[in-house]
Amino acid sequence: MKNIKLNLICLYFKIKPGIKNSIGNDNYLIVFKKFKKQYIEIDSRTPKEKGIMIFHRMFLIIGLALYNSLRDEFESQEETIEKMHDILWQGHMIKMIRLSAFFIRRSGDPFQRFLQYLGPKNEWFIKCPPWQKVEVELINGVGWHQKKCPYFDFFKKEGVVELTTAYCDMDKRIAALVPVHIELKRQHTLPKGDDWCDFLYYMK
Repeated sequence: MKNIKLNLICLYFKIKPGIKNSIGNDNYLIVFKKFKKQYIEIDSRTPKEKGIMIFHRMFLIIGLALYNSLRDEFESQEETIEKMHDILWQGHMIKMIRLSAFFIRRSGDPFQRFLQYLGPKNEWFIKCPPWQKVEVELINGVGWHQKKCPYFDFFKKEGVVELTTAYCDMDKRIAALVPVHIELKRQHTLPKGDDWCDFLYYMK
């Protein structure tokens, strides 16, 4: 049953083709087997979650397993994280995000639609206990300072806090799907040692 679940995860996030695209044809199957082994090991020692945190937990484990299976393939940690990020950006979830952005761009109020479906007002995806958000007043925008993040906490505990940036950068990529209407500005992040992460969404 566990192998069936993992195979579905790999298919949904296109892990196998993503690894192949990142390192080429020579030994991608070996790396893919490493990934599956790493995922099972990390999953077995990571506390279970409920609700939407089940997804966040799975996404975190995927990232760490990818990093552990790829890091011997590249010369630097920065390149490994970049490749890991590229793989995460190829899955079916991203296709759905792109499709949502397509309709948001064509809506009557793209800024508010973005906030509702892909941004901070998507309470189904973001409204859960591990986040601590303090709203900030912006002229022509919506924003908050995030003082606690389960992604940062997870990777800090694992001793690879740098991996958090691969997930932080997704916020920028998602906002960039609506470039005419949305601008995300971020100067502070927890992985850099700041007390919060900026989520400052401005209407263009």
